[in-house]
Amino acid sequence: MTDRPWWLMVVAVAGLALAASANSIANGYAYDDVALIFVDPRVHSWAGWSREFARTYWPDGDGYRPLTILGWRAQWALGSGAPMAFHIVNVALHLAASIAVLWMAAAVLPLGAAWIAAAMYAVHPVHVEAIANVVGQSELVVALLVVLAVGLYVHARSRGEVSWRRWVVIAVLYGVACLFKEHAIVVPALIVLAEATVVRSAMPLRARLATIRLPVLILLLVGASYLLLRSRVVAGFAGFQPFLVFQALDLSATDRVLTMIGAAPQWLRLLLWPARLRAQYGPLDIDVAQGPNPSQLPGLLVLLGTVGLMLACWRKSPVTSFGIGWLIITLLPTSNLVLPAGFIIAERTLLLPSVGATIAVASALWWFWHRLEAKSALRVAAAAAFVLAIGLGVWRSHTRNRVWRDDDHLWRQSVLDAPESYLAHFRLGLHLLARGEQRLGEEHYRRAIELFPHDPLVAYSFAEQLRAAGRCDAAIPLYHWLFEASPDSRRGHLGYAACLVGLGRFDEARGEALVWIRRGGRLSMARQILIAAKTGRDSALARKRAVQ
Repeated sequence: MTDRPWWLMVVAVAGLALAASANSIANGYAYDDVALIFVDPRVHSWAGWSREFARTYWPDGDGYRPLTILGWRAQWALGSGAPMAFHIVNVALHLAASIAVLWMAAAVLPLGAAWIAAAMYAVHPVHVEAIANVVGQSELVVALLVVLAVGLYVHARSRGEVSWRRWVVIAVLYGVACLFKEHAIVVPALIVLAEATVVRSAMPLRARLATIRLPVLILLLVGASYLLLRSRVVAGFAGFQPFLVFQALDLSATDRVLTMIGAAPQWLRLLLWPARLRAQYGPLDIDVAQGPNPSQLPGLLVLLGTVGLMLACWRKSPVTSFGIGWLIITLLPTSNLVLPAGFIIAERTLLLPSVGATIAVASALWWFWHRLEAKSALRVAAAAAFVLAIGLGVWRSHTRNRVWRDDDHLWRQSVLDAPESYLAHFRLGLHLLARGEQRLGEEHYRRAIELFPHDPLVAYSFAEQLRAAGRCDAAIPLYHWLFEASPDSRRGHLGYAACLVGLGRFDEARGEALVWIRRGGRLSMARQILIAAKTGRDSALARKRAVQ
């Protein structure tokens, strides 16, 4: 390739990425940004920064992403807490990742096809959640580092062997990516996939794999070291805390897998035609499996068809197989098919899999283009269709970015996007009650319970909001429902005890506070309730003696 077309392509990809993401810079904090950045004091200071390597990502003990937290600390300091500083970094990371996709794809595709893949990646609307929401930053960093690591490998193999110096750089990128987010763990599998598909060599595959055995084993050692470190910090080595719906229904691993098989067409839709986007995916929009069901058949066909297409293209179109294989490998960690994740589907987690999807589609488009006659009407129509698709991607991303400007816009839009999702109504109800919009907030809470009356967290949140508003009469039935649904949990017992104190039921209040302590609650948090219960009981006894 000459320098001039290459740099023109880089500028064009960067321009498309900027057009699709730049208006997100004006966004504020929304969704998990509020809890993890705006409210969490550990992000607001450099004090004790080294302790992040011994702490979990979520305060409740889930996830391990120390470099993500340290990055936020730096951005908070540089921007004095303004969300714009974080959003500028997100947009810059998206530009860099889009250019990195162009560079990596150029090692396995003709330059024009590589540009098509990068252009589609740059404007893909499914990326909006990762770009426009600050906490998606870990997804953006991992996408950039993983693409660079695999790109270093395939570019070196296109010229011959991979030097040990380059292997060291790949290993460093891999280790750093893992410390930003767990799903970077797949890099060794991607390198083996690249060797098996897009590397051109007269040597048999078995012999080629033998030559990279030692460096791949070293990469596996890096990954194993990360997992060991994570296991020392995060309680529960495998995966994440299961999705609330899975916990509420006490689903088996089999039912979790069946649920995701049924949801597989959503992955396909989001990657190939993401016109409809949502912040929440759950019941009733997603069918939660409780045993095999005919509704899972389309998803099973999607999964089998995807694997079958990868195998069918292995020899005739190895780049297509590479793209599909990339999609499968990078989707697995967050798919709920192997290990539990904290959601059913999250659009932000499709950022890295979309790299493979765009490479596979670009290879197919390039094949189709070269089978059309030069200067034919069909070529003109195909070019116009591609330009239109890119334009629609920019437009959809641009309009969707503003949905994530703050919680008020996000949750109101979420109910419009998914009116049958109990999670959307729950989040909006929580938001509205916090804003003091009591009547409307209660309506959405009750709609959430009506749609899915199995999630204890909804009942708990609603009860706590009502108690804070001084409406214990309405909160107590919800506490009772919560205790029936989660008989072994301490959740709700302290709030219920506070209501009982207000109602003069002091002995019951003391009992509930003690239940909360026995199940792991801190004594310091229950002390005020215990004191109030004792004082109220003593006062009641004194009044009773005075009457006698």
